[in-house]
Amino acid sequence: MEKNKLKNLLQNLEEIIKWFDEQEEVDVEAGLDKVKQGVSLIKTSRERLKEIENEFEKVKKDLDEEK
Repeated sequence: MEKNKLKNLLQNLEEIIKWFDEQEEVDVEAGLDKVKQGVSLIKTSRERLKEIENEFEKVKKDLDEEK
């Protein structure tokens, strides 16, 4: 399992959201840690999305060159 697969990143974000939803009373320090994890996951997800976009563009360019 690849660490930076978009599916895994999004699942981890969902787990953080679920954690917050399940808390009746959020421990501020634990909540801050979860927010920091979420920010890191969002940044990594954006980077991965950009990589995927670049891969699609390359495939499209290769296909257009074969015409």
